[in-house]
Amino acid sequence: MKEVSVDMWSGFTAVIKELFPNAQIIYDRFYVMAIINDEFNKLRKLMGVHEKGLPHLLCKNKEDLKHEQKQQLEVILKEHPCLGIAWEMKKEIRQTYQSCRTFRGAERKLEKRNII
Repeated sequence: MKEVSVDMWSGFTAVIKELFPNAQIIYDRFYVMAIINDEFNKLRKLMGVHEKGLPHLLCKNKEDLKHEQKQQLEVILKEHPCLGIAWEMKKEIRQTYQSCRTFRGAERKLEKRNII
């Protein structure tokens, strides 16, 4: 077994490491994206960005936003370049989960984009 996909509960990780010591562990994207969204929200708060509805807006995928929401997002990200950079990184990670079939392929893609 080369790769195993699991959620981020430490019990699963321990069992996989014991049963398949050479397997690459790939964490389920739902859990990874949830952590990224939580950290993104912490960054937003640290920066003092508190516009109404913004946390929900920032966690959505751009293609799922209505036209007005896309415009609002663009304004916020231009006003706060650090949030813009973090949002682009989040988008790249999500797209990597969608497009890469292997851990190594994902790693190469994220390295090219200077995300890891």
